[in-house]
Amino acid sequence: MKIKVLGKAHRVGVAKRTGNPYNFNQLHYLGKENGVEGQAACTLNLDPGMYDFANIAIGKEYNVEFNQRGYVVEFTPVG
Repeated sequence: MKIKVLGKAHRVGVAKRTGNPYNFNQLHYLGKENGVEGQAACTLNLDPGMYDFANIAIGKEYNVEFNQRGYVVEFTPVG
């Protein structure tokens, strides 16, 4: 699937409820969702160890591939 990154954020901290640490890159893009007419605002979470936050460009297109469980297995720039 091809997406165009419209926004990004780096999230790091400790969950209040469980006390578990978290660290991930969050991307925002427009895509298809069930029950939505037209495009929906979607969020994609990436492991910062695999995908460097500084190298993800807003406004650039990327190829994204998910496994059967919905986890990202490929995130590469188009072209």
